[in-house]
Parts: sequence; C-alpha cells; structure tokens
Amino acid sequence: MKIALQTAFLLFAGALFFGGCSEAESKSPETAAHGPKVVKTAEVKALDYREEVFATGKLGDSEQMKLSFKTGGLIKRIYVREGQTVRKGKRLADLDLEEIKARSTQASIGVTASEITIKNAELALERAERELRNVEGLYRDSVATYEQLHDARLQYQNAKNQLESARMGLRASRQDQNVAGFNLRHSRIVAPANGTILKKLSEVNEMVGPGQPVFLFGSKDKAKVIRVQLTDRDIVFVRLGDEAIIEFDAFPDQTFSGLVTEIASMADPYTNTFEVEIEVQSESENLRSGFIGQVRILTSAHEYVMEIPIDALIAGDRKDAEVFVVENQTAQKRKVHVYKIKEDKLLIDEGLKPGEQVVILGGGYLENGDTVAIAGN
Repeated sequence: MKIALQTAFLLFAGALFFGGCSEAESKSPETAAHGPKVVKTAEVKALDYREEVFATGKLGDSEQMKLSFKTGGLIKRIYVREGQTVRKGKRLADLDLEEIKARSTQASIGVTASEITIKNAELALERAERELRNVEGLYRDSVATYEQLHDARLQYQNAKNQLESARMGLRASRQDQNVAGFNLRHSRIVAPANGTILKKLSEVNEMVGPGQPVFLFGSKDKAKVIRVQLTDRDIVFVRLGDEAIIEFDAFPDQTFSGLVTEIASMADPYTNTFEVEIEVQSESENLRSGFIGQVRILTSAHEYVMEIPIDALIAGDRKDAEVFVVENQTAQKRKVHVYKIKEDKLLIDEGLKPGEQVVILGGGYLENGDTVAIAGN
C-alpha cells in the first residue's frame, strides 16, 4: 500500500512538470500565438556625415627635379653622394672641360677672324669708293668711257656687300662664342636650392648627352608631400584644401596633419587612378623621402543621414534594404535606402526619421503588423 502511494505521487509530480514546460514554450516569442512579441530596439539618430577617403602613398619632396648638364661630355668629377644634404650653389659634378674649352677657344678665334675680315672689307670699300669718284670725274671730262664708269660702280657695290657679309659673319661668330661660353659655364652642375640628393643616376667617367639626368634632386625650401592614387569613386569627394590625417609606419604613435594641394585633372592611362598631392604640415627633419604613409582625407562633402545599427537590417539588395520600425507597439516593415555602411552602423538617406525606434533583436520572428513589446520598458 505504501509503495502504491509513492508511485501515484511521482506520476502526479511528473504530470505537473511536463505541463509547466509545455505552457512556458507556448509563451516564447517564436511560437506564441497571442500576446506581444518581445524585441529590442535602437533609436534612429540624425548625423551630419563627413565623407572620409582612405589611401596609402609615398612621402617625397614637393619640388623634385632632374639635374643635368647643358652639353654632353665625359663626367670628370662627382662631389656628392645619395642622401646627402646640400646648400644652394654647391657644386655637384663637373664634365671633362678639354673638349668644351677647345670649342670655346675656337669660337673666340672665329670672332677675331670675323673682326679682321670686317676691317679688310672696310678698306676695300674705301678703295672702291675712291676709285668710283675718280672714274666719275674722268667720265665727266670725257676721258673715261661709260663701261669704265659702270665697272667702278659694280666694284663699289660689291665692296659694300662684302662689308655687310663680314658684319653678319661677326654676329654669327659672337653667337657661337656666347653658346660656347654658356656651355663652358654649364659644364658643371650646382644645387639650385637647399635640398637633398635623392638619387645619383650617373657615375664618373660615364659619357652623358645634353639634358641627360645625372641627379634626382629634392628641394627643402618647400614642404614635403605625400602622393596617393584615388579611384573615380573617391576622387569626386576630394577638394583642394581638404584636411588630411597621416600616419607613418616609422612613427606608429604619432599622427601628422596635411592639406590637399594638388588634384590630377585626368586619370593615369595605365592605372585609371587620379593622383592627389597632400602637403604634410610638419617641419620635422625625421621625415624622409620614401616613407610609406596611410592617409585619411577629411573631405568637405557632407551628407545629412540617419544612423542605425547594422543589426536592424532584415533584408537588402544593393542599396535597397528593409527594417522593422516600432509604431504604436506594432512592428511596421519599412523600406530604406542605404547611403553607406560604416563599421557596425548603417547610414540611411531615405526612409527613416530621427527618434524612430528600429528593431535590432527579434526581427527575424516578426511579421508586418505584429504587436511587440520593447525589452526593458
């Protein structure tokens, strides 16, 4: 009898336990047929969003130039090395002057010869003019014939032409002399400004042609710049004067400010990107050409958008998306237009208003028009 009572009690307790479990499950958000579904929401926030553009580039001097000799020849001396800092006017390299000096001497001799030719032409003109006067007098006295007078006039005109030719020859000789002197003066390379020898492109005893680069020179009179390449989707936001924040691997705990100073007007034909030049606002001597920097450009492009957590998204197709908005304790499915995804936030430019509540947890169990209760209220 005692065993039978115990068995009956256990059966009764089990029935109560399973009945309680069944009732609890019927009240869960997933399966409840009656009552509000509990959800978690977030408030829609208005945001004046400033577009940011990210890129990576190489640091360099804003004014870089290739230095060369005006005339060709054999390099005799190079006085600097790569990476060396130099002051304006310092001699950097010389050509072998033997041939250049010979050309200069030859030009000077040409000038002297032209001057002598002019003197001889002047004497010949003077003699021809005197002879013409004599013949004209004799012709008037009927002593000389007309043929003799005609010949004297031709000789006089020829002497004038010879003098003019000699003067033109002198002008040409002096031009040659100026060119030779110019080449002689430019048979050396000097630093055009305070700066750095970024690269040495030739060596001693090498033959170089006129204008062939010997040094790549970076001026220190101007600020350093970092050049980045931007796609067409990013370049449309960037304007001259936009601020930038720059980080270099060499200075992991330091940031540098910059300004956009140049924007390419056309894309590079090989990469289809646009080069943007950003002036680094720093006079630090530790910044060296060639440093790789990460750039964040704070563009002047602003957009008034709504910000919501990305968890509010229940469906999406490219820029078109759907979220649940709680209105009067009911879930209303709303179509929105996504402006941009920013980390764990969605930036919405159409479909939402500030202060509205969007469902961020429990939306997967909702249908349009469901009654909801906001968790925590």
